[in-house]
Amino acid sequence: MFHSDITYSIMTERARDLRAAAEAARDVREMRRARRFWEERALPVVTRRPRRSPAAGTGTGRTVTAPERPGGARFCETAVP
Repeated sequence: MFHSDITYSIMTERARDLRAAAEAARDVREMRRARRFWEERALPVVTRRPRRSPAAGTGTGRTVTAPERPGGARFCETAVP
């Protein structure tokens, strides 16, 4: 074998190995992206109920009968005297 044949064989083998390594890296990267995508879709969406602002009223929230309303209608008291 001539030197050029040996060099060509080595370079061909090295190029094949590098292509295989690059393909494996792409596959790993693609799998990681897919896993991340499906984890985001699989997680339940957790939302917290909005808190009442302190400005909304600091009353006791007790129900009382209002004598000024006809028939003694009931309402929720929001201010404490």
